[in-house]
Amino acid sequence: MRAYAVQSAGEQPATHDLEVPEPDRGEVRVRVVAASVNGFDLAVAAGYMAGFFEHRYPVVLGREFAGIVDGIGPDVDTLVIGDRVLGVVSKPHLHDGAFAEYTTAVAESSVVRTPEGMTDAAAAGLGHTGSTALIILASLGDVAGQKILVVGATGGVGTIFTQLAAAMGAEVIATGRTEEGRSLMAELGAAHTVDYADLDAEVRAIAPDGVDAVVHLIGDAASLAPLVRDGGMFVSTLLYAPEMFPDPERLTPAPIAGFPSGDGLRLLTGMVDDGRLRVIIDREVEFDEIGDAFAAYGRETIGNIVVRIG
Repeated sequence: MRAYAVQSAGEQPATHDLEVPEPDRGEVRVRVVAASVNGFDLAVAAGYMAGFFEHRYPVVLGREFAGIVDGIGPDVDTLVIGDRVLGVVSKPHLHDGAFAEYTTAVAESSVVRTPEGMTDAAAAGLGHTGSTALIILASLGDVAGQKILVVGATGGVGTIFTQLAAAMGAEVIATGRTEEGRSLMAELGAAHTVDYADLDAEVRAIAPDGVDAVVHLIGDAASLAPLVRDGGMFVSTLLYAPEMFPDPERLTPAPIAGFPSGDGLRLLTGMVDDGRLRVIIDREVEFDEIGDAFAAYGRETIGNIVVRIG
């Protein structure tokens, strides 16, 4: 099968011909139709995840996917061959991935049926990004009335988190590099939209005493800490341990890892299905354009970059 993978430590990712994986106990094999690019994928490609996950080379990149169940491992009774599904490749080690014609994932916690009306592109951009957004929301507790600055708001996680937090009563301040991005964030429920070019002044005009929390999805953490009030929260998907956070004596650090759960995935798919949640797609590209998609990620993209696999 075709797969976009890293063959050994230190190598650059490339397309390889690999064996089709077999589902282990509790897993299903999925024929991947589409997969979405995430910051996690870039971190794996750059070698940043070596200290956090066992790497079983070759490591196929890609974390969230949409596809069709193609094989069933032992002890799986929730899905059947032919089910249209979405999910996340989330295991204690890195080996199988979503940028391949086939992948495997844990059925109970990481794969759910795709609602009939959901497109493959939306399904491919929901599992990991949505799970991460839910975990960020849970880390903040009761957000009603809180001023929350979301830095990197126009990305996949940011667009979903903004919708969830706004629906829970948060006063979201969303960043955006472009007028198009800021306009979209207002549509998604942000109470305020601010430009990166003058972030400090724009945020202080809205929250003179500082925001209650910052959600750090991109950018320099140290420059954001002064914008948070004393005792506020600093939530980050980029900082992996409390000692990495700025100003830890003044702010409460919350490192975030986007591990899915079956209940969370079902909640997210239900919200998309009934119109309460939108999955924003920046563009769709072909398998041979994965390298270009990686290079484009985060560079004024709005929402997810989805790769068509099959």
